[in-house]
Amino acid sequence: MNPKKLKIIIAGMAICIALVSFKFYEVNNDLKKYKEYYKDLSIMYLKEVIEAPKLLAPSSEEMKVTTIDFESNMLQFSDLENNISTIQNFKGKNLFINYWATWCNPCLAEMPYMVELYEKYKNEEDIKFLFLSREDLKTIKNYIPKDENLQKLPIYKIITDDEFFATSGIPTTFIIDSTGEVIVKDVGTAFWNDESVFKFIDSLIGNNEI
Repeated sequence: MNPKKLKIIIAGMAICIALVSFKFYEVNNDLKKYKEYYKDLSIMYLKEVIEAPKLLAPSSEEMKVTTIDFESNMLQFSDLENNISTIQNFKGKNLFINYWATWCNPCLAEMPYMVELYEKYKNEEDIKFLFLSREDLKTIKNYIPKDENLQKLPIYKIITDDEFFATSGIPTTFIIDSTGEVIVKDVGTAFWNDESVFKFIDSLIGNNEI
């Protein structure tokens, strides 16, 4: 083949590849924008229909065992600086445990209300808050700057999970009293800064009885 023609063909192919790559980049960017728009729209809708949690203990169908065995429970997690803790570190404390994920729109929709709840009780010694995700640490850390609510909460990455905290979906929130008894298991988005929640927790940390 004539070298000049070959060069023209190669140049043409390079231009085609560049155009296809540019179009792919544009489509990919549009897709990202659409996903972000859908996420915002979904969260906005959820905030319109959100309700206060029922604050009920789990049924026997939901949890066959409802008291944590602190000696054998395997739940282990790390903070964003990779400092590792276990559930055993919180023996004797009332616990508010929320399972969430960065991809979970219902989780993100309830976070502003979680922040208000956390801010109200974060200095109370008798209750500790744990916001746990099963995602990898890099994913969590990369997402947090995008959400100012998450920046205000004690976020942890689960290292070793435990079947005691098995749940059919997220968000799921457990409230556990100082004896290790699960007194609330709530699956789904909820309005956690409701007055009923404040009264419930005030009662819990006042005398450890509901």
